[in-house]
Amino acid sequence: MKPDSMQRMCETRILVGFLGEKQQTSWWGSSFLSPSSRAFLGPIYPNSIDVAQYSGVCQAASIVHDEHIGIGKHYHLYRLPDSIERALFQCIQAHKVINNMSDFLKSQDTAVERLKELGEDTVKESDGPVTVGQYADNKFGCIDSNIPVALYLSP
Repeated sequence: MKPDSMQRMCETRILVGFLGEKQQTSWWGSSFLSPSSRAFLGPIYPNSIDVAQYSGVCQAASIVHDEHIGIGKHYHLYRLPDSIERALFQCIQAHKVINNMSDFLKSQDTAVERLKELGEDTVKESDGPVTVGQYADNKFGCIDSNIPVALYLSP
């Protein structure tokens, strides 16, 4: 995947993670991206609060996604091939993605608006898991980083 795609996938994970947290839709019971979490995580992870928030919200979202989609044969927004997971983690470490997104993490409406900017306008609706591309180590770009965004925005 190209650096732009990595950045977009990181943003998508963070925005969907924020929308799923307890203060928004309560899809999962975490609050890693709430304003108070920085104060809580700061003493424990003083040099890597962003990484701790990202890891926490991704783990919380992954548990719920795994319960609905399963583990093993299928990938989802929070469970991707190891090489992509490592690249996303390096992207989070190298860029202050969460700090740069703070304006979008203030409310549900601003997060949804940013997701709309990141994704495609339309997507074919379907029930259950959706194939977003074929994966091979030598073809990172084959996974469309726009599709997951559009699926989370569909009614």
